[in-house]
Amino acid sequence: MTKQARRRLIPFLVIIAASSVVLVTFFSRKDNTTQDLPEQTTTVATSDVVTPAPIVSTTNTSTPAEATPSTTEDSTGNLTKDSVEDSTDASALPAPFDVLQVMQHALKDTPLTLGSLENLEKWKLEAHFTQTGAGIQSIRFADIFETVDGKLAWNNFRSDGGEQPSIEEMYLLVDEQTVNEKIVPALGAYKIVINDQELNLSSASDWQVSSIRSDGIHFIATIIDEHKTEIAKVHRTWTLDNQFGLQLSQSIHNLTSQDVVVQWVQYGPPSLTVDRSRYMDRRRFRFGWELGLDGHLAPIQSNDVVLEFADAIKERSDTIWPTVDSIEENDKLSWFASSNRYFAIATFPNITKEGEGTRLFGDKVEKITTVVVGPEGSETVLTGLYSPETTVSGGGIYDISMGIYAGPLERSVLDTEQPYMALNLRDLVLYQMSSMCAICTFQWLADFLAIVLTLLDRYVVFDWGFSIIILVLIVRTILHPITKRSQINMQRFGKVMQKLKPEIDKLKKKYPNDPKRVQGEQMVLMKQYGVNPLQMLGCLPMFLQMPVWIALYALLYFMFDIRQEPAFFGVFQMIGDWPFLADLSSADHFFGTFENPVQFLFWNITGINILPILMGGIFFVQQKYMSPQSMATSPEQESQQKIMRIMMVVMFPLMLYSAPSGLTLYILTSSTVGILESRRIRKHIDSVPIEPNVAQPDEIGRKPKDKQGRAWADAMEARRKKVQNKAKKRSFKKRD
Repeated sequence: MTKQARRRLIPFLVIIAASSVVLVTFFSRKDNTTQDLPEQTTTVATSDVVTPAPIVSTTNTSTPAEATPSTTEDSTGNLTKDSVEDSTDASALPAPFDVLQVMQHALKDTPLTLGSLENLEKWKLEAHFTQTGAGIQSIRFADIFETVDGKLAWNNFRSDGGEQPSIEEMYLLVDEQTVNEKIVPALGAYKIVINDQELNLSSASDWQVSSIRSDGIHFIATIIDEHKTEIAKVHRTWTLDNQFGLQLSQSIHNLTSQDVVVQWVQYGPPSLTVDRSRYMDRRRFRFGWELGLDGHLAPIQSNDVVLEFADAIKERSDTIWPTVDSIEENDKLSWFASSNRYFAIATFPNITKEGEGTRLFGDKVEKITTVVVGPEGSETVLTGLYSPETTVSGGGIYDISMGIYAGPLERSVLDTEQPYMALNLRDLVLYQMSSMCAICTFQWLADFLAIVLTLLDRYVVFDWGFSIIILVLIVRTILHPITKRSQINMQRFGKVMQKLKPEIDKLKKKYPNDPKRVQGEQMVLMKQYGVNPLQMLGCLPMFLQMPVWIALYALLYFMFDIRQEPAFFGVFQMIGDWPFLADLSSADHFFGTFENPVQFLFWNITGINILPILMGGIFFVQQKYMSPQSMATSPEQESQQKIMRIMMVVMFPLMLYSAPSGLTLYILTSSTVGILESRRIRKHIDSVPIEPNVAQPDEIGRKPKDKQGRAWADAMEARRKKVQNKAKKRSFKKRD
């Protein structure tokens, strides 16, 4: 080739190469142009989607939590430091995939069960799982029963070899919800968001059961594109941990070579069933959180964050974590739980049995929401757990494992076992009738009474009924000096007022238009007899016991240890299975249960409870012994005192008619002991002199020894002089 030909060929080749580059670049940009995402193509095999919470934009509005760094990937799917990064820049998001969908699988008929209701030496519960959302179908306990009859049958079975109670009698903690023909399993998967594409994972056909073993059940969901290429896999493995613990090991595997942004959404603990007694609905949602202190291991808090079931129903749907206050204080979520009167389901970070590992839940759960489903009167509150939007590198794994406690609110378990101790799950045991502060509801006193009753039951009398009676004796002994002094002062005051009644009547006739003058002269007479209204402490012992009653009310209502426990060694149950005092946490059930409850005012009477009726009778007798002679100085005061007596005798027992029998037993015993105590004190009262001090002129002006009495006497003397001075001024004006 000549030199001239080469000169012509080189520019020609350059032009062809440049044109090729331009064309390749143009078509490449055209293929990668972002378009509107099509509708999800996943088919739903068994049910439609039930939204666990209000759907929000998938754009993360808060700073995502950092993924837990580690140097290697362990057996549970923990992430390497380079495999997961937080998504902080929306403009740097990877390009979207083509249309994604969930690979469908056949349904299995094989039972998906962990645990047992028969092998009590090894298992405390039996959990059934479902392909629908790879969640929990039901959890039933092995030796915890719905009714007292079931527990009595179980006791007879163990001691006498009787018939074992049926499975239906055992307590069902959670069951899959069917809402508008849609199945919602507890803690089941709801959806996954990959590069802004939402994929439903709540159908049964979305999940493949890869293995079923006695120690675990493994589910897999596979995400594919329109070319059937596997893009990602979601693994969910359920295992039983300790006696009431479950472990959910779940992770998202990025099977591509490019980074993807994912968000995981699943159902959380739903609202539990109301207690069978239906005395009061005390279902709650609870949060454990760590104070936002940098570089410090702060204790996990909980008591200040309580969402009552009734409040959740009113809101219908809401974001319950984080709240405005938690964001402002930079509080960090540690656990989330749903509870009723005696049981709870709690979710928490993946922490070891030794209590080691992070106590924070924020890298797994960024937001918790609720939504109310079902008809009025039988609503169910579903919760949704949202993970932060997280960038998973090519070939990386995003771990979203969590631990679960599904068991009774029993401090003997939560106070002694890990990881519950490290997470401070004992705060789930809340002896409060409402979400008010613990001080207002005497939570601290209820905790103390729980310790005392437990010690008495386990080491002294070995019976809860006798433990309550001994507690009465302890409290009455502590209050005896105050009770004695108050009754002596009340009886003396009553006798003095009866003796002074003729003198007071004369003063009223003498000064009919000057009640202040009558009052001043009356105080002078009372001073002469050495009585002081400030010393009238007749109701003080009752007021001092009121905190004990309130705390004991909450304690006996919520304390799991007393649930279905009989009084007096079950002696009444030996008499033809008599249900009287078979359960100290419910009414005494002296006479059966009405087939149709009787509505009386605000109360729903379901049977004859004898203890509240006896309580009213004891109150009536107690007033006869403890109340002094009428201190009323007018017919109006006498009428008011009669009304108060009627309210005490009638209304109080009505208010406590369906209360825990342990509480009515306490009040009944306390009132009975109070009557016996009053009989002894009255022997001393009869010897108390009531003669006035006017017999000794030098002692008339003697001031009482007690400071309170002196202050009162000085005040009365000043009052008397003021009245006399006003009377003198009026007389001078009349002379002028």
